[in-house]
Amino acid sequence: MWNAGAMTVHRITFIGPAALAVGVATELADADAIDLTSSARPTAVDDTTVRLDLSVEGSIEDVRSAVARIDADLPRGASIEITGS
Repeated sequence: MWNAGAMTVHRITFIGPAALAVGVATELADADAIDLTSSARPTAVDDTTVRLDLSVEGSIEDVRSAVARIDADLPRGASIEITGS
């Protein structure tokens, strides 16, 4: 039987100022009921913007909640989203 609260690996992408990349990864790692399982090195999008791909493990509800909290504090033009499971 499928469990909606099951722990699953989710891919998350942050695009925004390079100065925020480490903070975003830290916030995900510190979020309740979520384990940061991997993080790629940030890649440059342009002179001031990077892309950071991360993987976390947790229920989809917990991951969505953490991503929404982080997203609410991001500056205009930056984004964080769940890009796959």
